[in-house]
Amino acid sequence: MKAGGIILYPTDTVWGLGCRADDAEALDRLYALKGRESAQPSLVLLDAEGLLEEYAHPIPDITWDLLREHDPGARPMTFVLPGGRDVTPKLLAEDGSLAMRVVHDPFLQFIIRGIDVPLVSTSANLAGQRTPGHFSEIAGALRSGVDHVCATGRDRKSGEPSSMVKLDAAGRIEILRA
Repeated sequence: MKAGGIILYPTDTVWGLGCRADDAEALDRLYALKGRESAQPSLVLLDAEGLLEEYAHPIPDITWDLLREHDPGARPMTFVLPGGRDVTPKLLAEDGSLAMRVVHDPFLQFIIRGIDVPLVSTSANLAGQRTPGHFSEIAGALRSGVDHVCATGRDRKSGEPSSMVKLDAAGRIEILRA
């Protein structure tokens, strides 16, 4: 991935396609492989809560409350925060926000620490197709079109996509995906 590669990997929710969040060319390749419009930004995964401040500003205070109160056994939560930065601009929404999720899975943390930037995460399906529930359901075109397919997690069933909340600078909450 440090050389612009795309990976197919298990996330804390569903199987994902990813690349470095600071690599616009890799992101273009990923979207082309998936058949997805580049105007629809993807979320990024972080390996530690403190990194939210590095990649978005401001961080509404309610973000920390939501992180603290979130049940670790519950469905993961993605935050769409204002003022995304230090990633390719193609990951920012029209309003400049950036979708981020802090992961606690050791394998995901290992990948993110290895590339030393957030990891792009979009579901491992072709645009318009349903999200696969298991590795065996991932389209062959995606498996053969990436630079690396992770062996980890191929036997587990995927979960649901994360919940998603958008927070503005004033801390107002908009639920995008319950």
